[in-house]
Amino acid sequence: MRHAADVPAIDWTAARIPSRVARLPNGLTVIAHRDSKAPVVALYVAYRAGSRDEPESKAGLAHICEHLMFGGTKTLPGSYFRLFERAGAAWMNAFVREDYSAYFATVPAGALEFALWMEADRMAGLAEALDADRIGRQREVVRNELRLRDSTPYGSATRIIAELAHPRGHPYAHPPNGLLEKLDNISTTDVRDWIEARHLPTTATVVVAGDVEPDEAIEKARRHFETLGPGTAIARAACSGVVAVGASRRVVEHALEHTRLYIVWNGPGFASTDYPVLEVACELLSGGKSSRFWRRLVEAERLVSQVALELHARELGSQVVLWMTANAGVSPGVIEAALRAELERLSSDGVDEHELNVARLRLFAKLIRGIERVGGPRSKSYALGLAMMLGGNPDIHDERLATIATTGPAAIATAIHRWLGPDYAVLEMRAAT
Repeated sequence: MRHAADVPAIDWTAARIPSRVARLPNGLTVIAHRDSKAPVVALYVAYRAGSRDEPESKAGLAHICEHLMFGGTKTLPGSYFRLFERAGAAWMNAFVREDYSAYFATVPAGALEFALWMEADRMAGLAEALDADRIGRQREVVRNELRLRDSTPYGSATRIIAELAHPRGHPYAHPPNGLLEKLDNISTTDVRDWIEARHLPTTATVVVAGDVEPDEAIEKARRHFETLGPGTAIARAACSGVVAVGASRRVVEHALEHTRLYIVWNGPGFASTDYPVLEVACELLSGGKSSRFWRRLVEAERLVSQVALELHARELGSQVVLWMTANAGVSPGVIEAALRAELERLSSDGVDEHELNVARLRLFAKLIRGIERVGGPRSKSYALGLAMMLGGNPDIHDERLATIATTGPAAIATAIHRWLGPDYAVLEMRAAT
């Protein structure tokens, strides 16, 4: 018989990210963390300029602006990728989410000053460098990306799920990368107005993580950004937050070899105390081959060949997306019934302490793999930026760890009952007949 003690003890302090925070007079937030493992520094700049801020009629505006951020300004014309590479950048990229957009690079520690100068330059001077031709080129790049997405197997799932899981007009009712049919609605004026009203010190957070003292990093950021005017940011539209998905269902036929079933729940916002509890619950249910769903749906009943569960962090309300690839001849209804039975069993019977500790260990391992790096996806700078953009405080990262470490079986069962109940959306993607 397995016991909770069979799982190694976890030193959660290893996943903490202590930081210094400063707010400049113009509203810019600067977060600094020291990590001296390597002589590099990650710079992460995030703006409260996500797809929730664009009207549905211009879905893709945030995505186009993200592309345009790498085209240079009048002060620094040309590709920002090339300029950063000359400075020795090991990593550089960007992304748009529902709640914010972020730009990040990892550079040699000695190039931090240069990287901050470049970021301050494009915060201040990008809009005036844009013209219709440059905007049009990036619109076509985005158009091709969306076409490619929809042409791949299961590629349209993200777009359809956004529609299914939210009422029309909700800030999350269209996907962050945009809608193909809305791109031509986006004008040059729209793009300039977006950048001038949303890429401002008052909407931005700058994270510096790496081989630099926090006070020094904050002072360097202050020198480059404090002269920028705060501007006048556009207030975000009011929203009630978490919405019930109702009983929405859709069947989509595509050129597929195997049917895939998506089950979608809307959950608590990232800053909620329920979020890390739900995070543990999701790991326990579908975090690996020892998880509940894998053991039942793949191994015991052989209903599906794949099962995965994704928890998407968002400010107004997170989203849980469970997808399963059906085995040949298996009805989606049978899969759904088995899934519900397993959730009901866990909610009523409770959680075994051993499997809870195993789930926590897997979560810890995933966190550590990410924050071993100072820059890039799931890195230290990313984690601090995520906590700030979705929760307004970088300390939320450490608070989340504390909840994960101490959440007990009863809390997990309660979270599953509350957030993963029968109120969910269903998308069935099957082979065209």
